Amino acid sequence: MEDLIFLKNATWQEVFEEWKNREANDPGWINCAVNIKGWPDWASWRSYTAALLGAEKREWKIYKILEPQKFIPKMLVGPYGGWQKRLPEKNILSFSQMLEITQNYEELSENDKVSSMINNFPVGTQFIGLVCSDNKKIVCLEGHHRATAVALAVKNGQALNLGEENTIALCELAMGEEKLLDEVLEKGTNRPN
Repeated sequence: MEDLIFLKNATWQEVFEEWKNREANDPGWINCAVNIKGWPDWASWRSYTAALLGAEKREWKIYKILEPQKFIPKMLVGPYGGWQKRLPEKNILSFSQMLEITQNYEELSENDKVSSMINNFPVGTQFIGLVCSDNKKIVCLEGHHRATAVALAVKNGQALNLGEENTIALCELAMGEEKLLDEVLEKGTNRPN
């Protein structure tokens, strides 16, 4: 975690509020939560995955990302079916590794959300991640389109204005808890019947 500078401790509620500020009023995410995933609202949808990971009981810390173009592409893709279906091995590959697969590179280069992030990156953004105790790798819990945009820009040698204040909220998965990633992936994010 040499690419990070500790800023402060945080509660899950504080981290979740920041996430809510980024996404909860976006019509695309509201549509996904309600019409695709079957939840009554955005907060219920996102709280489901957080509960599976025990987010409220964990100690959260906010870090400044020193070199986003170096750090972000190395984060592991999080435990979401829509992202993991692109990968031959689940819950172990990074964003840069995901883009080494030709089909992913081509499809994500054409993705409207990723393209808009490359053209107008939300400066001062915060990611949410999990640190795996076994290998110290960081799994992206929230920020996949932004992370893909950064990894794609780096791969293409494109300039990207990331600003100075990109942060990440992190908690640690204790040794053996990495299995939670597979459990979350298996359960998915659709509302259970």
